[in-house]
Formats: sequence, structure tokens, C-alpha cells
Amino acid sequence: MHVAPGSDPRRALIIALVLNGGFLLIEAGVGWWSGSLALLSDAAHMLSDVAALALALGAAQLARAQQTVNMTYGLKRAEVLGAFTNGVVLVLACAWIAWEAVARLAGGPPDVPGWPVLVVGAIGLVINLGSALALWLADRNNLNIRAALAHMMADALGSVGAIAAAGLLLVGWSAADAWISLGIAALVLWTTRRVLIDSARVLLELPPRGTQVGPIRDALMADPRVKAVHDLHVWSLDGITALASAHLVSDDPPEDVMQDAHARLARLGIGHATLQVEPSEADCAQVDCGSATEAPAAK
Repeated sequence: MHVAPGSDPRRALIIALVLNGGFLLIEAGVGWWSGSLALLSDAAHMLSDVAALALALGAAQLARAQQTVNMTYGLKRAEVLGAFTNGVVLVLACAWIAWEAVARLAGGPPDVPGWPVLVVGAIGLVINLGSALALWLADRNNLNIRAALAHMMADALGSVGAIAAAGLLLVGWSAADAWISLGIAALVLWTTRRVLIDSARVLLELPPRGTQVGPIRDALMADPRVKAVHDLHVWSLDGITALASAHLVSDDPPEDVMQDAHARLARLGIGHATLQVEPSEADCAQVDCGSATEAPAAK
């Protein structure tokens, strides 16, 4: 399958949703019939994935809502909220898998037939990788797509684990199913942490990963006409594009100061900034907001 780079990610989400929804029914049925925890844990991933893909698709649709008088940014942060929710769902799914695996190891692992697990695991791996490829080609920098991709890769790991468990079951190691499920849960948690951290940064109004506020402040203060910078804030709507706002204290013509400040910020990758120039005698209510920087006194 091929999804053109930079295309609408909703198409890739629909492809992944249809593939995973169909396979969920097959895997859950075989897992229940065979008693395989590896298949049931992978089916739990798949169930969370179907819900996650539906949530990601809905968030992608909401994010394309037009700006209104009351929604000045539209709903662009809907995708970030969807990504964070999907990350939390994955963590909960891993907790359930670990609990069930430990319970089985403590109580004695049941006999699980290997061949059904092997066949279903192999089919699942193909579907998971195909879905992941569609999402990767769509827009891998989008947090919402990254969260959905994390679900797909988690299921791919689950399918690999199911195949490995099936091989070990066929040679007589009945505990393989539970041990491999624990390993899958640990790997899924590791791959999910970055999506959770990056989406939390957006929701907490922090700068996007890799963006430092110090150099931005230094760039604004590098203009000798700027006596102080305060009320400086840097944040993001999508976890990628940095936005900034600041008050600049200057007694020079504000148009010239702002033009130079915008140029300096653009060189740092900030193309959208809201700047306000104030004369030094102005009494600004935000001057003591905790983000003020004064120019060094002339010697």
C-alpha cells in the first residue's frame, strides 16, 4: 500500500482502522478458543488500537475545524489531546497484560495450543506492519499520527511475541506465553513514553522539544535598542511549531524594533510571534510576571 508523503493523514487512519478492526475479531476469537494469553494480550492491544485509531481519526477531523470568533485557533490541539489519551490507554493496557501474566505464572500456566497462535500471530504481524507503514508515510511528525503509530508498533511487537510464544509452546515450554507477554508490555511502555511526554508538553504550554527559551530571549535582547524583555512566553499547538509572545521595552520607533525582532526570531525558527513594544516610562501590568530581563547598564 502507498500513502503519499504529506497527504491527508485521515486516509491512512481509515486504512489502519479497517484492517485492524477486521483482524481484531479473528484474533480475539482464536485467542479465546485456544486460551493463549499472548493472543488475548495482542487482541487487547488491537481493541485499544481500534479505539485509538477511531479517536485519532476523530481528532484529525476536529483539528481541521475552521477558526471562529470564539475558537481563535480552531481545534488544532485536538490531535494532541487524542495523542495523550491514546498514550494513557496504552499504559493501562500494558498494566492489565502484566497483571494477567504474573497471575498465570503464579498459578501455573495453562496448556495453550501452538499452531493457532503461530498462524494468527503471523497474519497479525502483516496487518500491523502494513498499517504502521501507511501511518509512517502519512505524517510521522504529527503527534496524533505518532500516537496511532505507537499503537501499531505495539501490536507488531505483540504479533512477534505471539509467534515466538507459539514456537516455544510447540517445543513444550508452557510458560513462554506469559513471559513473552511481560516482555511485550515492557517494550510497549518504553515506546509510548515519548508520545506521552511530547503531548504533555503541549498541553502544559511548554516549548516544543528542542526549543530553548534562553536563546530566544538573548536574540531579542541583542538589539541595543531593547532595554528589557518581559512577559516572554514560548509554546506550541502541535508539538512541532514554536509560537512566541513578548513585551519589548524600547524608546525607539516601535515599527523598526518589531521588524528587527521578528527577523531575529525567524532565524531561530519562530515564524509566528506576537510582540508589543512599550516605552520605558510605561507602567505594564505584566512587567513582574517572572519573565523579565533587563539590558545591562551602560558603563
